[in-house]
Amino acid sequence: YKQEKLLALINDRWENAPRGTIGLPMGLNMYELLPFWHALFTDLGFDVAVSPFSSRKLYIAGQATIPSDTVCFPAKLMHGHVDYLIHQGVKTIFYPCMSYNFDEHLADNHYNCSVVAYYPDLLAVNIPALSKVKYLHPNLGIHRPKDFEKKGAKLLADEFGVPKREAVKAIRKAYEAYHGFRGLVQQKGAEYIDFARKSGRKILVVAGRPYHMDPEINHGINDLITSFGFVLVTEDAVFQHMGKEPRHVLNQWTYHARMYNAARYVCTQPDMAFIQLVSFGCGVDAITTDELRSILEEHGELYTQLKIDDISNLGAVKIRIRSLIAALDAR
Repeated sequence: YKQEKLLALINDRWENAPRGTIGLPMGLNMYELLPFWHALFTDLGFDVAVSPFSSRKLYIAGQATIPSDTVCFPAKLMHGHVDYLIHQGVKTIFYPCMSYNFDEHLADNHYNCSVVAYYPDLLAVNIPALSKVKYLHPNLGIHRPKDFEKKGAKLLADEFGVPKREAVKAIRKAYEAYHGFRGLVQQKGAEYIDFARKSGRKILVVAGRPYHMDPEINHGINDLITSFGFVLVTEDAVFQHMGKEPRHVLNQWTYHARMYNAARYVCTQPDMAFIQLVSFGCGVDAITTDELRSILEEHGELYTQLKIDDISNLGAVKIRIRSLIAALDAR
């Protein structure tokens, strides 16, 4: 469902934009925030060019500028997304640095991980072709709407000559679009759960980060899971059912707090099971995997982890899912 909604925004192109075209690379936190930035720039009269969902061809196109092989696969893909926009002739690319994510009041803080937060700066110094276009990678904080109305309006005025009143109006519409998208995801999740229970199917909550919906990152694991008869929902469709609770680890990342809450919710639902998607090279998942296992096993539930990277062989994934099915049947 989320793929379909984001594809509609990716393909939403219009001609004769009064303020020209602005490019958004589709990766890392952009999977969560595309509705926000798309609404902001289209309301201001820009034609928004979004790079497509990832592919093997796109990944290879950006490989030459990747400075470290130890970074997570989703970050490596960003080089290909920027390369795509440049080769499409986009003259202005916008990809902001953001230390903080939205505060959902479920954790001790609401940081983005360091890769998500600052990878735009790394791209600036490792992709030579970016020096030939207008590459905007400012440090922004959209987690405080009132502050962003001031700072965002100033950025838009400085870079594009947008009047303050017009900028503030567009910023407010962007927040509406973001929260509307989040509400739709939770609504659709509730519909899927209701369908599963009426049809007598098991529900599998797949927890990860927003970029795990990218077909090149998840390698079609969603289709594989549903082929076994599960109804699949993601952690951001159910986490809101649980409130804040102290954790054994420092809980300071928005997406991690969602996963912890989703795992807690699964423990209260007899027809649900839980799988965590982990991208190889993600350092902070050394924390989340242990904590999620602890939450589930303390309540007698099963913890299953699928580690995914740029290798597309799903043999091991099939074995893991079949093992989970056998364990659920045995219980």
